[in-house]
Amino acid sequence: MKRFRNTAKWLVIAAVILIWQFSSLPEYLLPRPSTIVNAIVEQWDVLLDHSIFTLGEALTGLILGLVFGTGIASLMYFLKPLAGVLYPVLVLSQAIPIVAVAPLIVIWFGFGYWTKIGTVTFMCFFPIAVSSYEGFRTVDPEALELFKVMKASRYQIMRFLILPHTLPHILSGLKISSAYAVVGAVIAEWLGSEKGLGVYLIRAMNTFRADRLFSSVIIIVFFSLLVFKTVDHISKIITPWLEERRLRV
Repeated sequence: MKRFRNTAKWLVIAAVILIWQFSSLPEYLLPRPSTIVNAIVEQWDVLLDHSIFTLGEALTGLILGLVFGTGIASLMYFLKPLAGVLYPVLVLSQAIPIVAVAPLIVIWFGFGYWTKIGTVTFMCFFPIAVSSYEGFRTVDPEALELFKVMKASRYQIMRFLILPHTLPHILSGLKISSAYAVVGAVIAEWLGSEKGLGVYLIRAMNTFRADRLFSSVIIIVFFSLLVFKTVDHISKIITPWLEERRLRV
């Protein structure tokens, strides 16, 4: 059954590409797949240079989002009064659209490299913080009490109870954020940058090069999936007990 689903999936994708390739729409509206591939090949050096820059911003912002997200979640868990103050602020921060926040970041910090990283960090921070805090909050109180009765140290409680329980939640938030990281970097580059896929997108749009526009979009999607799959693979390595449980189910 699984093999049949995979075959059907690839057949549908192939059919869509064939229909797209031989459609009668003009190239300036919807360039054919062959035209997009040619644009990628012709601009490969330029695209690679922009891609490395954007990917660096995305990964750095994702890592900082992980550090700040887990840090704030830990503070809210261990300092209970702080949670009542910080959690509403976290929720409120997500009510502000990123297109409104990004210009403020540019005004405050300029057009430098770290401004783009700050925008990505802002986008990645919330899912990680909320998921991590949920992991801390759902630690079994009876198990925690048992550890205390058995005179376990704080390190042992953290190492053998809290961390194994919270880690899947942290990684879940990290996977959600990884899908936003590359897009967040591109949005930040739209507001002002000398390099990056966001800059390439704007240049392609301003010169009405639909083929280059589509090629940059495809590369953005590819890197977004690559970052997500990498995080997913790392999560399977770090939490092998969850993978064993899924295989049993």
